[in-house]
Amino acid sequence: MAKPTASEIPIFSNQFMGELGEIMAGRIVQDADSGKFQNNKKSLSYKSAEYKTAKKRGMTSLRTGKKYKSLTGTSTDTQTNFVNMRLTGDTLKRIGAVATSKGFTITFDNGEIVTGNAKRGYDLYGLSNANLSFLATNLENEIERKVRKYEADDLDIHLGK
Repeated sequence: MAKPTASEIPIFSNQFMGELGEIMAGRIVQDADSGKFQNNKKSLSYKSAEYKTAKKRGMTSLRTGKKYKSLTGTSTDTQTNFVNMRLTGDTLKRIGAVATSKGFTITFDNGEIVTGNAKRGYDLYGLSNANLSFLATNLENEIERKVRKYEADDLDIHLGK
């Protein structure tokens, strides 16, 4: 990267924002796997005892009696100590990020599942306080990197009479 001008220091590239967005999407998945949600709630219990029992058994459908399989054919997650938003894994595998002109957008391909679970308090969208802090630190580090690069060369100032 060429030396930035002073006015370019606070501007983030699409590549940087796309990479940062992917990192943030990954953090949402990691959080869900450990029972943390983006509304800062954690270690939540399942609201339905029937659902919890069915998930523990390999998630036989409560309505049809059939076992759930993911799109890739993997079996269900049977962990029921806390809500982890991972049954087949499809919802979490389909969280991504896209760079935009103003930053990045986290995308959820299973939006209806994400919004339905948010109504139960299991929020995947947005960013938790910890993730907002992580994001701010990364943006600050990028600005500092650009400032160091800007300051690395001597600046010649020519004064006239």
